Amino acid sequence: MKLWILGLASALLVLSNPEARASVLLDFGSAPQGPIGVYGGPNGTYTTGTINGVDITVQGSGFAPAGLHVPKIESNPYPVPVLSSVANFKPAGSGSPTVTFTIDFLGFKQGVKDVSFTLFNVDADKKGHNLVQDVVTFQTAGLTLTGGKDDIVSGNTVTGTGASGHPESTDVPGGDVTVHSGNLPLHQIVFTWTQLANPEKFLDEIAIGNISFTPVPEVGQLVIGLVACLLGALWLHKNRRKRAHSIP
Repeated sequence: MKLWILGLASALLVLSNPEARASVLLDFGSAPQGPIGVYGGPNGTYTTGTINGVDITVQGSGFAPAGLHVPKIESNPYPVPVLSSVANFKPAGSGSPTVTFTIDFLGFKQGVKDVSFTLFNVDADKKGHNLVQDVVTFQTAGLTLTGGKDDIVSGNTVTGTGASGHPESTDVPGGDVTVHSGNLPLHQIVFTWTQLANPEKFLDEIAIGNISFTPVPEVGQLVIGLVACLLGALWLHKNRRKRAHSIP
């Protein structure tokens, strides 16, 4: 058997190792509950700190006073523990207030794949004669977004279309959005949350549910597997030559 074939086999063996591909769960239920910081003004920046190798940063921009509230980790009224964010989308000027979320997989040098989580309450509500609509836009490419009955997905953007209420109030997902990545390594996921231009602005909330993902094996693991298999191949080759010479 050729050595390059054995080398390829060694890489596949390492990748198929359960420890190398074990899924990781960022469980907000295992983190301290409550606000993740102290109030930093209407455009504050807040970070969860590291949870299972992941940091999540929430940053406001363009808000008038009483804009972005301090995000918090909580379990109610959602079906799973979440990181929830509340904001009053009244602008400070002529711009559009925006909240930027950055999920950093800092604890994983080679990145992660197969990321999956749910984003709750991307929906819309009527205030007077106006429909106030959430808009979430993902800057990270390669994600698959699946909306619920109260939002629509177009490319990398999700727009609220109806009032979902709290997610536990119905068996229908409502404003939930499921987010999945593929096999390409990611080091972070970035998305923004705002509202469509509208004369009516009011307090609104979205929340990130538990995040599951698979770490990409580090290069060192592949090298060890490759060297081990090549040494084994050399030993087999040498052993076969000895047996061939010993045959009369």
